[in-house]
Amino acid sequence: MTSGFSRISTYDLEVLNAVAETGSFHRAAKRLHVGQSAVSRRVQNLENLLGVSLFERSTKGATLTVAGRRFARSSRTVLEEIDRAVSEAQSAGIGLNGCLRIGSTLSFSNGAERRLVQNFLRKHPETDLSFLEATRRELLTMLSHREVDVLFSSCAPIDENGDGLVLDHEEMVLAVPCDSAFAQEKRVAWKKIGDETFLVSKRDSGPDIFRFLSAKLRKNGALAHMRHVDLSREALMVLVGLGEGVSVVGAHARGVQYPNVKFIPVGNADERIPFSLTWRPGNDNPSLRRFVSLARIEARRNGALS
Repeated sequence: MTSGFSRISTYDLEVLNAVAETGSFHRAAKRLHVGQSAVSRRVQNLENLLGVSLFERSTKGATLTVAGRRFARSSRTVLEEIDRAVSEAQSAGIGLNGCLRIGSTLSFSNGAERRLVQNFLRKHPETDLSFLEATRRELLTMLSHREVDVLFSSCAPIDENGDGLVLDHEEMVLAVPCDSAFAQEKRVAWKKIGDETFLVSKRDSGPDIFRFLSAKLRKNGALAHMRHVDLSREALMVLVGLGEGVSVVGAHARGVQYPNVKFIPVGNADERIPFSLTWRPGNDNPSLRRFVSLARIEARRNGALS
């Protein structure tokens, strides 16, 4: 855009459209609550900048020229887009609209995470939620660069990563083939599964599960046989169902059924791991504040927050 065109303001376009819609400089002035001479000067300045006549003037009023019709049509689009942008920004500012980007290493098939998201959607249906699955380290990097607003992970929040809260504590379950001897157990002790081949994903919560699993097996004197696979949670469960090994996941994963896979509680009933929420304190997204507020209610409901 040249320096001349850059001097065209949205008010110039509003004046142009007022004259076009009323067909009169006089009626346009009344609508805009200004003098007729001010309207005439605005239109004349536009015509001088564009180098074309926008109206044919007569004692009966003002009629758009061919160039004027095209310019008025384009200017209406510009004004409508500006109005829409202002409206969306204001709506987002008061929480009536907006976007919340959620990063997660967890499944939303069951548990506190799912309840929180469902509750937020019910209370704030206008907010656009977007979801991204990655490892916790990847998501923390994205959190630092505002690529996500909040993240769910299977560990306690760490102060250096930002603000956080424990949403719930869940027991771990062992995913086994339905025809496995373990499938008949009500609960499996860690020492009984030390010789199994554990399938661990390199994605999502896989790295966190690996650290948890290694510590538990080591504590119980078992040498872990780990098979790391670059597969999603769903694809890993397919391998379990095919008899390629077993896997350990949070109890919330039981919200989904997989072919020939059964989930059995593992370890002592009081052995639970924290599932937490982390966000950056400097993030002023109104939707994030409302999400965290509901998360605190959910945490208290689960006894995770006093």
